[in-house]
Amino acid sequence: MPTTKIDRARELAERARTSHHGVYLTGPNQVQVLDDELPESALNGENYLLASFGNCRCASDAKAIRQFDAHARVPSGTDRIALGHETLQLVLEAPEGSNVKSGDVVVVTPGHATEPIDPLTFEPSDSGVLSALGYSYRYLGGLRQFNFVPAGAPAYVKAQGFGDFFNAVNPADTTSLVTLAHAEPFACNYGTNKHIYTFGEDGEFRYGVPPKAIVAYLSGTARMAMINLTIVASVPDEDLPPVVYITGSQAKLDEMEEYALIKDLRLRGTRVVLIDRKDPEIISKLTEFGKPAVVWTNYASRETYEQASAIMAEGGNLNSYAGAVDPDLSFTMPIAKAPAFDDFAEEAHFQIEEMHHNLSPNDLNRHRGLAKDPKVALLGFEAGSAREGAYLNQLPEGTGVLLSLDGEAREGYNTCLLQEGGFTDVFIAGTGEDAVAAYAAIETQLARSAAVNFVDGDANVPIRSKNAHYVTRHQICGKNVPWYMTNTSEPHADDMLVQASSPVSFDWMVKGVCGLQNVPTMMEEVEATQPFGSFFAFAELEDLPWVETTASAFREAGEKVDGSAKQALLAGADALAINNDVWGRNVEEALYEGYGLTHPLNLA
Repeated sequence: MPTTKIDRARELAERARTSHHGVYLTGPNQVQVLDDELPESALNGENYLLASFGNCRCASDAKAIRQFDAHARVPSGTDRIALGHETLQLVLEAPEGSNVKSGDVVVVTPGHATEPIDPLTFEPSDSGVLSALGYSYRYLGGLRQFNFVPAGAPAYVKAQGFGDFFNAVNPADTTSLVTLAHAEPFACNYGTNKHIYTFGEDGEFRYGVPPKAIVAYLSGTARMAMINLTIVASVPDEDLPPVVYITGSQAKLDEMEEYALIKDLRLRGTRVVLIDRKDPEIISKLTEFGKPAVVWTNYASRETYEQASAIMAEGGNLNSYAGAVDPDLSFTMPIAKAPAFDDFAEEAHFQIEEMHHNLSPNDLNRHRGLAKDPKVALLGFEAGSAREGAYLNQLPEGTGVLLSLDGEAREGYNTCLLQEGGFTDVFIAGTGEDAVAAYAAIETQLARSAAVNFVDGDANVPIRSKNAHYVTRHQICGKNVPWYMTNTSEPHADDMLVQASSPVSFDWMVKGVCGLQNVPTMMEEVEATQPFGSFFAFAELEDLPWVETTASAFREAGEKVDGSAKQALLAGADALAINNDVWGRNVEEALYEGYGLTHPLNLA
């Protein structure tokens, strides 16, 4: 039995060159355990070779599972995708000069591309996808036993704004594999909260959840909301939210009353208000102690979006987690009448300065004005009018401009067609339904990090969730905007490193585990019942049954199996009993010992 990480890496590097198992998405609602081999061309010692220790199930997996290659990150026509993006892996081989070496235990940055790439080569490709771990690759996923990454991939990912592809972990003696695998959801939440912005009195960007801000979590009883609230609560008492509203089913709210996190917040002076999502007075209860300045909608639904629009404080920030399976699901932004100006030149200058974009891909900082390489649409303006001319006069020479939704070209202008897409800056004149129709026509043609300005306003605009999923998606700009959007973070390596370096324990969230062979069963059951918690699959403990993490459930499952799984479950049951049915490093150690293996974090 290997006693060092280097010994384990050498042994596994040999096994990686033979057929091995992985959990794959093979079609809509089709999750299968299959044999696979890494391509021989990858096994030349010049690429990254990895072994997975395990992976946490993420609720956003469900969207890809249902949509398969209709999903933006899943390649069209593929026959299998390796699942899993909340993973912990062992580096078996690494190219010279990389930031990791053989024997390092690493977390893997899941976001990889802000432009379409070929997921096999990490090269830009018009027919590629916005690739991401767990959605785009055959040979890389948290639920494959062995993985390979092209040597050039880390440099590409860093250039795309996501930081280091791999980050080595530095856990304490008590840190569990599951807690480290939470680096991805931690980063997703931590990054989201960093990106949240409001405006100061002088119009400056203020980033992060404002100190002492009232906040709300709609459908907020699940794991991601509790990870987020843990981060929000990790501030000095004087900066805590005075009020936290949380909605959900009454049964889950009753469970939440016993969470240590909720009890601690109340002891520190925060009023935590738990509201049944079916309460007919839900809107008034969500504003009883003041309107929230930050609202997270943790499950996209028409109901939660309507609630968010109704309760937002003026100038606050709405965050929509994970988007919606239904691409047409929208929330409504009530945009006020725009300010008046003395002349069109003043208006055009002012409205152009109201636009803002990320400084670079996935950068939380924003710059005012047009995008660095603008592609502009002027919609609803009278053709050839002085007002239209004022805007055109202030565009950089050579800027591509869409001047008509019907494709009518205009002599003397670098005229774009609607179907070309990629518009970075959109100005919409007109009010009411005319403005809404113009926005609907161009919304799916916007570039990432685009800016849209309703220069007349006075319109209730439906904004489709699909186009507001990530912080690098478009923003609605202008003085007449009632609140702002930042939405889900695309996890950045720097944020994952916060958890990898100084882990916050999420062991209390672990409610079920299994081995690789039983992942389809786990995913099916969790999707059907939607219980609270985290669910982890061990890649090395292949035949471990899907089991709830209580001593009694472990013992009962142990009586039904033989061999290593039996020994592991019975030993794990004893460890859970010591912990009062709370997960811990000692439970993992018992499971590994049952299989005759040393826990990965105990290797020298």
